[in-house]
Amino acid sequence: MFDLSSQQLITSAQIPEGGIKDSKAVIMTETPIPGLNMQPVSFGGNGNRKIAFKLPILARGSDLGNIALIKQFEVLRNQRRGIMGLYPQGQFVPNPKVLYSWGIGSVPLVYYVTKLEFEHRADMVNRAGAPTYTMVDIELTLDETGWLYKAEETFRAAMLMFGIAEGAVSTAFPGRL
Repeated sequence: MFDLSSQQLITSAQIPEGGIKDSKAVIMTETPIPGLNMQPVSFGGNGNRKIAFKLPILARGSDLGNIALIKQFEVLRNQRRGIMGLYPQGQFVPNPKVLYSWGIGSVPLVYYVTKLEFEHRADMVNRAGAPTYTMVDIELTLDETGWLYKAEETFRAAMLMFGIAEGAVSTAFPGRL
């Protein structure tokens, strides 16, 4: 994950625990009509694509525990900009944006950080009282206005043809793929 506002790369040796949730709401509108035995359904639009996962941050061999790694994520919870997030920007600064693509089958896309929670294990601290195990709960909301998203739409259209071919081959020759 690359933090676009503070220009930092956030990496971890651990992988997301329990999988990566990738969701996009399809919104339908039901219109009640008096006396009718059903409600006609009409298309109401789509929601934003959201990526959510929990990432364990573990660092046992340091006097600092996992504090240095946690501070990288903490920058994403604040509306600060610049190197190391030192410069406050005022009242109307949006949440930080990140570039993310690992494990979701998309080109790298720009996401808003809409949720970032820490759960520190109380039974996993070092001698100095610093946490050594923290579960980071992250939710990212896709920014569908940029050129990277347009590239993703093109990639999706191209991969559609490959998906059709792969589905036909796997049906005709089971066990082949």
